[in-house]
Amino acid sequence: MKKIKILFLGILCVALALPLIFFNFEKNYASPIDNRMLTEWDPAGGDVTEMVESYINDRIGFRTEAIDAYTELNDKVFGMMVHPTYTYGKDGYVFFQMSYENPDPVFVDLFCAFLRQVQDYCEERGVPFIYCLNPSKITIYQQYLPDGYIYQDKLNQMMYEKLEEYGVNYITNEYLLKEKSETEQVYNVKYDAGHWNDLGAFYGTNHILEKVSEYFPNVQPRDLSEFEIGTVHEDSLLVSHFAIDEDVPVFRDKNQENIQDLTENYSSMKLDQNYNELFCLVNRQAGAEELPRVLVFQGSYYNERTQYMQSAFQEYDAVHNYENFLDFDYYFNIFQPDCVILETAEYATNGAYFSYETLENKELNPKLDTEAFEDEFISLQDADYTVTEEGSLVTVSLNLDEAAERGYLIIGDRQFDFSIDQEGNTAECTLDVRYFQEDLAQIFFQ
Repeated sequence: MKKIKILFLGILCVALALPLIFFNFEKNYASPIDNRMLTEWDPAGGDVTEMVESYINDRIGFRTEAIDAYTELNDKVFGMMVHPTYTYGKDGYVFFQMSYENPDPVFVDLFCAFLRQVQDYCEERGVPFIYCLNPSKITIYQQYLPDGYIYQDKLNQMMYEKLEEYGVNYITNEYLLKEKSETEQVYNVKYDAGHWNDLGAFYGTNHILEKVSEYFPNVQPRDLSEFEIGTVHEDSLLVSHFAIDEDVPVFRDKNQENIQDLTENYSSMKLDQNYNELFCLVNRQAGAEELPRVLVFQGSYYNERTQYMQSAFQEYDAVHNYENFLDFDYYFNIFQPDCVILETAEYATNGAYFSYETLENKELNPKLDTEAFEDEFISLQDADYTVTEEGSLVTVSLNLDEAAERGYLIIGDRQFDFSIDQEGNTAECTLDVRYFQEDLAQIFFQ
């Protein structure tokens, strides 16, 4: 009996020690099941007790295996999904975790007002601006939501009201996808529960392209015949080990071989560290030079689905939206687009993705009346400036003799905005090297 007790205690000690032995100390580690970075050791970062607790909980050995086992047990025995990201609906449907509908009218007002400011900025420069609001899966497949969860579509309705009030040029894919969902699967039943699938993206993108064609008639919606369409089998939920058995649609652009990827040339571009997706794609198909160049601010609905817009335009420059969109003038400077599109998903249109403070305080430069101020232009070469070139980007930096609120770099018929520091003493402007002519460049500050 004594030997059995000793053996039992030995096994117990080993079981307790193993999670510590296999403790995860790796820095910048992304969890394969949480879709986030694990807590880093940072005693100087605030509440030390909270940090230590979170660090241990995140990095204890066999954490992923333990969560997987617990999740699978609940699913098999009780038919419950215990998961940090997903939840079961009816008839096997999987959704993101349900949350209480509580849209913030202050955010919606600030956001729509900023969209109008961006629209005015674009229109002053002869460039159409289009905003597209894409619905969540819960909006399209409400009939499959869990029992007891009442969804009232509050955010979308509040957004539509304010977009109309501010006169924003917008479309919504809510009603189109609801109609399509009656006969087709535009969001998967289980896999990638937060986003539309490739078929939904096809329909939603065509709706955007129809709007673009009002300004550029040579831009046309894509046809199904332009894609190789198949399916791929998925055996687990996205960013999860939760087992599923589902075939999902896959669309491949037949024009892919004519798409040139120049993204690496813009690797020095300023991007928010949390939203750093960038795509700079050029369509080399015959006749594409007659199509417009588009700048798209897009989120997760499109960051893995570039195949839809890349062949509809001459150039498709796509920036991860959210905080980057609030630096709109920086990206407009660089790409000088013929058309601007902002796309946001319903669940990501809130203050967690777009800073309240920046929405309220950001002011874009009005277009400069070059004829009225032409006599006050100064040659760039007469100023205290430096030029830095990295890849396809050129940055002009200036020291100012007098404080200024706004500034412009003028090269031929093009205007570029300077970003000025809070004190008004230094200015910086980044643009594509193809537009930069140092000997012709002029500057103007107010």
